[in-house]
Amino acid sequence: MRPKLRLYSGLFALSLVSGAAGCSDSSAPRSAAAPRAAAPALSLVDAGATATNVTTFIYSPASPQVFSLGKGHKIFFDANAVCDPATSTYGPTEWDQPCEPLAAPIAVTAVVSENAYGRPRVDFAPALRFVPGAYVVLYLKDWGAAADSAAVIQWCPDDGECVSEEDQSLVVTKRDGRSGFVYRLIKHFSGYNISV
Repeated sequence: MRPKLRLYSGLFALSLVSGAAGCSDSSAPRSAAAPRAAAPALSLVDAGATATNVTTFIYSPASPQVFSLGKGHKIFFDANAVCDPATSTYGPTEWDQPCEPLAAPIAVTAVVSENAYGRPRVDFAPALRFVPGAYVVLYLKDWGAAADSAAVIQWCPDDGECVSEEDQSLVVTKRDGRSGFVYRLIKHFSGYNISV
């Protein structure tokens, strides 16, 4: 059984339900390697955006973790959730492919900014993808978007416009008007923002 995430009365709470969850099958055949995307450019933000916070955290695969990204934003990782960037493929065709989980801690930098409309954006480096089936949940604090049923968290690739990934049922954006969070599962890192 996988961990369940709950939000109560504006407080961020995690309830982990015990159980074994196989995150990866290292004996599974690898797909043909897709070219690795360059790590996100941390200065890359939407036109008119203003960087408001830069945070570096150390993800350790040994246990579930929550990290504050500043400005009220957070990210949750399952244990053993990150694919080893030295051996895994990367790119839109690779998000659901098996991978070798990262065995050692890795430093991740998150740059929080606001676009010209005052909506939050977070860019992460290095570019990483996550073990299929693992929970990695991005929580963006935006009271207005949390009350707006049209608000979605979009993926922002380095080389193009931000796009919705809502067609993938597991990455549907959820909103909690009591806490001000807009959140969803993510399968990979680069950038994310809220579109209303």
